[in-house]
Amino acid sequence: MRFGDLEKQAVRALSLIPSNVADIETETAEAILDYYRDDLPSPDSFQQELKLWQHMWGNIAVGERPNTLSDALADSKSCRIMYPNVTKIIHLLLLTSVTSCTVERANSSLRHVKSCFRGAMSEDRFNALVLLFVHKDIQLDIDAVINMYARRHPRRMILVNPLGQDSVD
Repeated sequence: MRFGDLEKQAVRALSLIPSNVADIETETAEAILDYYRDDLPSPDSFQQELKLWQHMWGNIAVGERPNTLSDALADSKSCRIMYPNVTKIIHLLLLTSVTSCTVERANSSLRHVKSCFRGAMSEDRFNALVLLFVHKDIQLDIDAVINMYARRHPRRMILVNPLGQDSVD
């Protein structure tokens, strides 16, 4: 009840990962086929292809099987010519966002960035502030930022430093 259809189908399709492939049940395979039928290059051969996929990974030791989607595609045994339907589903899974936590996190950061004091700002400045807030774990070289700003916006008059040191441009 908590998850939508896309999330349920993505979890079912995760059983195509070689480390999980031995546990695929017939109902799960049929649900995967029904959901991805329009995207598959040859949906009629999916069941036979799935049996070959299970047999191939079943003959390999458990510790040597890939346990992520990207590792499964990168493995030399995952031939795109021999397993076009399975590799297509894995590609689609890699593109599917199962959760929306990154979107929710970005939206919750908006209330910190856009306050009543910053109500009228340009879109470029707003985007830059949101990026700075979201990626606050990245260290910035403040001196480099100041030097870049000084090069882009040179002063037209020389200011004298009141502490008696060299003049400041």
